[in-house]
Amino acid sequence: MENRLPELLSLVREETSLYRDLIEHARQKTALLVQGSVEAILESNKIEETFNIKLRFLEAELVRLCSELSQVFKIPGDEFTLLKLADGLEPSIAAEIRSQTTLFKNLVEQLKSVNRRNMLLIESSVRYSRGLLDFLSNSTSSYQGTGLFRPMPAIHTAISRQA
Repeated sequence: MENRLPELLSLVREETSLYRDLIEHARQKTALLVQGSVEAILESNKIEETFNIKLRFLEAELVRLCSELSQVFKIPGDEFTLLKLADGLEPSIAAEIRSQTTLFKNLVEQLKSVNRRNMLLIESSVRYSRGLLDFLSNSTSSYQGTGLFRPMPAIHTAISRQA
């Protein structure tokens, strides 16, 4: 059990550090979205995927470790939280877990905020693009919204016998 708590704190610190990096990356992505550089955005997406892979790995390790700790401290798995764990630990370790948990929650909220802003930028860009496509498709009567040629109505000529 002694080596599991330092391992837990190490994982939480590593995840916290990764979230800091994610926040910085999301802020940089905001600038890329404003600039509209498609290549840079695609490269940013690749970097983001690398962050997500690391995050999934850390989460899997944290779940495994928390499962072990829930058994050791006899806390039912569905009730186990880091704060509940901290309640049964010595004050110095408990304080560190509470501090890291609070910091982590704050970082998650910051990341959500930046991601919401980025989502609004993306949605705005999509609406703008759709508007341009609508404009272009309406500027000529040859095309339908599906991109297929619009059937041309038959031209009815009227020939006057008096002419």
